[in-house]
Amino acid sequence: MNIRKIKLALTVGLLNVGPSTNVLQIVKDLLADIQDLGTYLGQKQLNQTKISPISTKETVALQYEHGTIALDVIRHRAHPHQLVQQFRLMP
Repeated sequence: MNIRKIKLALTVGLLNVGPSTNVLQIVKDLLADIQDLGTYLGQKQLNQTKISPISTKETVALQYEHGTIALDVIRHRAHPHQLVQQFRLMP
C-alpha cells in the first residue's frame, strides 16, 4: 500500500473541494479511485466531542480492505458546512 500516494490524493482533493455539507462522501469519492485501499467496507463513528455550544468534533473511521482512514470532522449547527480537521491512515 502506497501511503504517501493516498495521503497526497486526499490532501489535494480536500484542498480543491472547499467547504462541503457532506465531507465524508467527498472523501469516499476521492478514495474510490485508489486501488491500494481495496473495497470500501463501511464507516464507524469513534468519538464525538462538543467543542463549543454550536460546534462538535466527530472522529469517523472509513474502513477499507487494506486500511482505515480516521477523519476528525468539525460540524457547526449554525451552518451546514463540515470541515476536516485532520485525517490519519491506519494500515
